[in-house]
Amino acid sequence: MAFYIRILKTAEDETSATFRFEDSRGAAGTLRFSKADSEATLVTPMPGDDHGNHFVRAVAKLRRAWDSDGALPEKTEWAS
Repeated sequence: MAFYIRILKTAEDETSATFRFEDSRGAAGTLRFSKADSEATLVTPMPGDDHGNHFVRAVAKLRRAWDSDGALPEKTEWAS
């Protein structure tokens, strides 16, 4: 199964950032990423992502950016 996920930062403060993640059809969810421990919380589930596959991949992409740069991108994407 192929995945394309667009990830857009919608808010950020000293402790966390909120992102919208969406698939190629426009279905979207929201997550909050903690800068303290790189943990993510699903705020709004993406319709059709019943097993959380899009959420998990979006979080993985953000963790890689955070771990390598110490910063979170304004936008990024996952494609596989």
